[in-house]
Amino acid sequence: MNFEKGFFYHIYNRGNNSQKVFYNRENYLFFLKKLKKQISPFVSVVSWCLMPNHVHLVVYVHRNSIRKSELDGNNGQTMTSSLHLPEPDSETTLNYAIGVLLRSYTRAIQRQENIKGSLFQQHTQTKALTDEIKIDPAYWNTAFGTQFNLDEGKSYLQTCIEYVHLNPVISGMVRNAEDWEFSSCRDYLGLRDGKLVDFKLLEEEGLIENAGVGRASEKHAQNSNLGIQYIFSQSMTQSHTMTKNIAIIGIGSNIDARKNIGQMLEILGSHVQIVKISTFLKTKPIGITIQPDFTNGAVKVSTELDRTNLEVLLKAIEDEMGRDRSAPKFGSRNIDLDLVVWNGEIVDNDYYTRDFLQQSVAEVI
Repeated sequence: MNFEKGFFYHIYNRGNNSQKVFYNRENYLFFLKKLKKQISPFVSVVSWCLMPNHVHLVVYVHRNSIRKSELDGNNGQTMTSSLHLPEPDSETTLNYAIGVLLRSYTRAIQRQENIKGSLFQQHTQTKALTDEIKIDPAYWNTAFGTQFNLDEGKSYLQTCIEYVHLNPVISGMVRNAEDWEFSSCRDYLGLRDGKLVDFKLLEEEGLIENAGVGRASEKHAQNSNLGIQYIFSQSMTQSHTMTKNIAIIGIGSNIDARKNIGQMLEILGSHVQIVKISTFLKTKPIGITIQPDFTNGAVKVSTELDRTNLEVLLKAIEDEMGRDRSAPKFGSRNIDLDLVVWNGEIVDNDYYTRDFLQQSVAEVI
């Protein structure tokens, strides 16, 4: 993980083999306490969400390393022991602090559950939130209702904050984002006076208005300027019935395909039920031919999400895995996910022109 001062980052990790990492409410609260203790000297937290088997953080990095002498000079209080600095005036990094957070939490859970082995995946993933995602405003209005106030271009930071807060809804854990206790959504809405999110920074960066002035109120939520208004309409909160929908998703990759497709299936499987996976085929690139061959296939899933929300989930997974949306349309990509069949209906016209897609769909249908 490489962090630079003055940038926003999305930090995420999940349970090893998608195993559970939080077993009860006390575990969530214990992790948050450790989170604040270990990384607050380095960053401001912008948004967060703890799910049963994974963790999302959006942070702003103020510094990526700290010396003991700096900490000792902080109003006579020292944080040396909490950061586990080995020597006087030695230096520790944000990377090290994140490692301490995960390792110390893991040890506590191992004792609680009488288990051994890694709790989290070995490598914590990070993404600098500096790129611009070009999304047509009509798409977001269709997907989430008319509460959005968007320009034609939408920053990854804005998209990521929304995704983090909507994660419990997309996963089918709750009907409304604010119903999930273990995220910063309630703090944004003024339903809880949480202390972890740095609202003053958000105001200074022009992301919200009136920070610290009646924040725990509906007025503040309505005045929010995060690209959306944090008054969740029925469609924004993605309320849905418990109807099971069957979908077939087309998969493609020509950048480290084996690794990326495996990672994608692991993430997807934590949100929906995977029913069947096709054989993967090597295919020649279309449009831009001077690039590696693609690996293509399909996966059949069962989900309580409606079609729009499933498509939002697929885009969110692509983003989480670092999909470069500035690349040419037919260029190389680490992961490409497209909804092809929805409850027995073909919904992607590429199905009719690509033999490999027809073959993969036929295999799982």
